[in-house]
Amino acid sequence: MSYEAHVTDTAYCYDGSFAGFLCCVFESYARKEIPAEVCPPEEGQLNFFGTRQIFTDEQHARRVAAGLDRLGREVKDRVTTGFLCTDPGKDLTLLRFVRLCFAQGPRAAQMLGDPDAAAAFALERAVDNEACRLIEFIRFEERDGMLGAVIHPKHQVLPLLRGHFCSRFPEENFMIYDAVHQAVLLYQEHKAQLLELAAPLELPPPSAREQEFQALWKQFYDTLEIKARHNEKGRMTHCPKRFWQDMVEMR
Repeated sequence: MSYEAHVTDTAYCYDGSFAGFLCCVFESYARKEIPAEVCPPEEGQLNFFGTRQIFTDEQHARRVAAGLDRLGREVKDRVTTGFLCTDPGKDLTLLRFVRLCFAQGPRAAQMLGDPDAAAAFALERAVDNEACRLIEFIRFEERDGMLGAVIHPKHQVLPLLRGHFCSRFPEENFMIYDAVHQAVLLYQEHKAQLLELAAPLELPPPSAREQEFQALWKQFYDTLEIKARHNEKGRMTHCPKRFWQDMVEMR
């Protein structure tokens, strides 16, 4: 497969699924072109190019997925993790990176002097960094007999949180609700599910026992602080303010 192809003034519009994205890669090779944009539904109305609708074909998606498997774990993880990023334009970035990898082989993941490789690496790092932060800052509450947490992430990080929390709490039933992307990680009876929601989820209030524990935790948190050494900027450096709304001690 050749990485070189002419850049068109056409935008590929697809359904936003990962299989649909792989079909965009397939179409790019079939037409021997690189699109001007690759647009999921939320971006499809914002471009200034002619559009081509790319329909999801499972056979085409499987062919491209098999090619990614042959390129190795590093390349595949960069694409799948980068796809969870919500930055505008990430779809075209990943399409160009996939083409680079098919042309150069697995070593393309290390070619950070190449703008397409560097941009794909930045997408993966942004998602991984947010997932690592949330592993530290998620606060579970007892709600209606099970553990529940609400998060407001920038990127769609639930798939990256699944492994950590399912192994951390193997005997618990819990859920993590992504209130930004309307998705839920649900773990019940030793089985994990990632669910997409059609409407915002209404969570039951914390139990009375939970509220007592929260009050104790806040008191403990406040008591530990040395008031004379309070450093608001330092606190925001270690725990960015956008996470505070979901942390008991910061409310």
